Amino acid sequence: MKYIKEPLQLDNPLEFWLNFEGEERVFWVDRQSDRVVVGAKRLAVVQDDIDREQYAYVFYGGTFFPTVKDKKWRNMGHEMVAFTHYYIVENGESFYLHAGEGVDIQRHKIERVDHTFTETSDDKQEWDTLMDAILTNIHEGRMTKVVSSREVEFTSLTTFDVVSILDRLVENNPNCFIFGYEKEGRTFVGASPEILVRHRGDEILSYALAGTAPKFGPKAWTKERFLNDHKNRVEHNIVRDRIVHTMRQVTNDVTVGETGIMELSRLYHLRTIITAKDSTKSLIEWGRLLHPTPALGGEPRELAMDLLAKYEAHERGMYAAPFGFMKDMGDGILVVAIRSALIMDNRLYAYAGCGIVSESNSDEEYEETINKMGTILDAL
Repeated sequence: MKYIKEPLQLDNPLEFWLNFEGEERVFWVDRQSDRVVVGAKRLAVVQDDIDREQYAYVFYGGTFFPTVKDKKWRNMGHEMVAFTHYYIVENGESFYLHAGEGVDIQRHKIERVDHTFTETSDDKQEWDTLMDAILTNIHEGRMTKVVSSREVEFTSLTTFDVVSILDRLVENNPNCFIFGYEKEGRTFVGASPEILVRHRGDEILSYALAGTAPKFGPKAWTKERFLNDHKNRVEHNIVRDRIVHTMRQVTNDVTVGETGIMELSRLYHLRTIITAKDSTKSLIEWGRLLHPTPALGGEPRELAMDLLAKYEAHERGMYAAPFGFMKDMGDGILVVAIRSALIMDNRLYAYAGCGIVSESNSDEEYEETINKMGTILDAL
């Protein structure tokens, strides 16, 4: 597929997004590669990695579970998509790519909207039931960790303004990957700090990101206390060890970095960067191999997934699923789509989860999910 390239300099990449109202479109800010991609108007479903080579940039969005039942997630995820129009910022230049005829890109002023909203769901009882099931299985030795999650509905008297929300997510979360995906009147947005896999030539990189502590407020932790906390270390090491084990099934050339702290706007996380050398598998193949890590599902994976499918009251959809972009040569990044929300007119479903181990407390973990949802709520 031949794309025509034209120089285009916009003050804000969301201006490009606004030129394609009603079309399927995707927004991606990649802080690792210093790349912005905005795609609009579906051109093709990309069948495989050979087919991918025809297209300049390809979006991949997964779903957490293989099947989706909730109608609000219908037809979203589980495919690679090439778009007709792209706005790209990378390597010190910005440009417009289009397959076939281009359009006259209009300039827009990005307006910020302060939303008034109300929480219209109450899930504490469901949460406690889920926690009881998880902790029973852990204490009986069937699994070591399970990642529980919440879906919280917020409503507004007016439609939630997706552009304003995305603009604030970019500003508020400098250490995260910002994403938005709109299809059939629904938009999935978020700011993820967590790389599932990065593919650059023969270098494969993944984050073990698990263990959380608040930075502010009466329950704030110091970095030293957090780095040496037994419960958080146990939770983190389960994730690290599983990623390393999975990588070593493919290649013996695996390097495990030191565990340190990733600092976000509201939270601290424990992070270990793990790299490997491999030229046998593509980005998507690596993503499917690693997903879900114990940072999103649990350990052992299959038992944890079965428990979540049985006891978690909501549909995860694209929440915590692989999400990202790759270029025609296959290099790219997949993050896990956490710190996220699905927006439907005046309703917003925010998602957050936390890792449960034997020392976990239901009320404390519930509080942790509230802190994590702050990423979305701050953007409103």
